[in-house]
Amino acid sequence: MLMKLSAPMQRDVEATVRLRAGESRVLDVFAVAEEVQLRFNGDNVALEDIAAVVMQLAAQSGCALELDEA
Repeated sequence: MLMKLSAPMQRDVEATVRLRAGESRVLDVFAVAEEVQLRFNGDNVALEDIAAVVMQLAAQSGCALELDEA
């Protein structure tokens, strides 16, 4: 079951996806998710939950998705 992200984390994911989409049309889903997870370390949200939101937003932005989990 996926966890709903907090409003601040959701906004951070959106901003990070927009930034990365502006840099490259190929978005590394797990790298972005890890970056956000580190900024919200105290929220204790699973990487997979963040990655699911990253994938959804990136796909809506027309980005190609890179799914290499580190």
